[in-house]
Amino acid sequence: MAILAVLSRHALPLALGSAILLSVAAAWHFRTQRDAARLDAATASRTAEANAAALARANAEHARQIEALTSEAERARIQAARLGANMEAIRRDPSHAAGAAPVLRDAVERLRAGRTAGDPAAAAPPP
Repeated sequence: MAILAVLSRHALPLALGSAILLSVAAAWHFRTQRDAARLDAATASRTAEANAAALARANAEHARQIEALTSEAERARIQAARLGANMEAIRRDPSHAAGAAPVLRDAVERLRAGRTAGDPAAAAPPP
């Protein structure tokens, strides 16, 4: 009975103290959660910025490669057109081919002579 009397007399202060203690603990918990969320958001923001910069660099490199391939394709197209015109000229007038044969033969002989010292098989006459 004495315990109930003491508890009844101090119930309100104990309840208020407990409520204040729980409020402080909840506030501390939520503040900790907020700080952790801010840290995560800052980390995610830095990661997103780094990824955006990497994507911009990759896009620029890709554009440079496309431009290089396009110019290479244009040079190949021009060379193919030139070779086609040369072949047409040779087809129409075979004397062009006959005139080019000695020049080509001399070039091949010079190449063979340059390779003779290092590779005896390269000095063999053509089949």
